[in-house]
Order: sequence, then C-alpha cells, then structure tokens
Amino acid sequence: MSEQYINKGRGRLKIKDELRYRKGPTSGGCSMCDHCVHDFELHGCDGKPRGIKELRCKIIGMENSVRYRIQPDNICDRFDNSRYMKRLRGY
Repeated sequence: MSEQYINKGRGRLKIKDELRYRKGPTSGGCSMCDHCVHDFELHGCDGKPRGIKELRCKIIGMENSVRYRIQPDNICDRFDNSRYMKRLRGY
C-alpha cells in the first residue's frame, strides 16, 4: 500500500521527507531510537484519552494525528540510539 493511501489523501508530512523517514533494517529501527516516545496516548475529538498508545517521535512531532505515527521498524537520518547502547554496555 502506498503511504498516500494509508493517510487517505492527507499527504505525507514534510518533515518525514526532509528526514528521509523510510523502511529500516529488520532490527534496530525507530523503536530503539532515543527520540522515540513509546507511550504516547491518543485523545479523541472531545479531548478525552482513548486508551490507545502509539509510537511518536520527538523530532517528527507529538501531535494527535495518524500523520505523526511512526513504525517501530522504520528509520530516519536523525536516528540515535546512544542511550540504548550505553545501557547494553553497562554505563
């Protein structure tokens, strides 16, 4: 499926194109990046929490829209997992 079909005509975010957000390796994508927020809670039109949590990126944006959704296995040019690597090495 094309990205435009998934977004239902809303188009792709400009920042995603600027950061070359793309399908990444089979391991170590956005879910391992330091900029990834794992527990972003979605809110309905009335502003009440819907109880659904999705991945968001601090660089791409923390808005309540499907356009800001990131996939755990994708990657961009600003990928940084230095905190994760420090934890693995025991620092």
